[in-house]
Amino acid sequence: MAYSITKIADGVHAIDEDRFVQCFLIEGDDCAVLFDSCASGGADFKTAFLSLTGKPIKLVLSHSDHDHTGGQECFHCRPLMHPAEYARYFSKGNAGRMVGPLWEGEVLDLGGVKLEAALIPGHTPGSIALLDRANRRLFVGDTVSDAQIHMFGDGRDLMAFIESLRKLEAMAALVDTVHPAHGSPVLRTEWFAKTRVSAEKLLNGELEPKEPPSGLPCKRYSFDGVNLLYIAPPIKCCAELAR
Repeated sequence: MAYSITKIADGVHAIDEDRFVQCFLIEGDDCAVLFDSCASGGADFKTAFLSLTGKPIKLVLSHSDHDHTGGQECFHCRPLMHPAEYARYFSKGNAGRMVGPLWEGEVLDLGGVKLEAALIPGHTPGSIALLDRANRRLFVGDTVSDAQIHMFGDGRDLMAFIESLRKLEAMAALVDTVHPAHGSPVLRTEWFAKTRVSAEKLLNGELEPKEPPSGLPCKRYSFDGVNLLYIAPPIKCCAELAR
């Protein structure tokens, strides 16, 4: 696998695997956090993130899909994630691995940089974002993207997804830049509302199904630049249910 590195800001880098998925290395004065671990791992991945810092690194997982956990074998420390994601994580070939909890509102102090965990279920039950209040950055995993968002398969919950997007919209005043795991590594906060509106239209049956990329077992629903991959036909419902 090929890895490329993009500098987002001093101490913040995106590590991209084959233009498919990216993780983020966020460095403080004392230690660093790697938010997710791409899909493949191995020596090339380890070389990529070690080239960015010589400080101790904590691994934090936004959620348990394999394209976010594939490089976890490069670490001897326990990955941190929200406990709502434990069952799903252990069901995906991780039985017996040691993990650590990262609760809603818990702050990781890296020395001069603090990252606050926010629970944003929907894509998976324990999906989290990391907020850097001081530098006005939010790392969002798979909940927002200008590429495509998988909302089919185990653990997906469209209504919870919509509520989490409302939560992100309420946080928008704290944030200048948004950093997703797929697509562009830097987005603006208007993507919170764009994604929420698109998901509400999907929930209410207002979007036409299109063929998905790469023969995936789902349909693609698009609106305003947002692409949602969804496996079941939307069920028309009262808009009040999506509020």
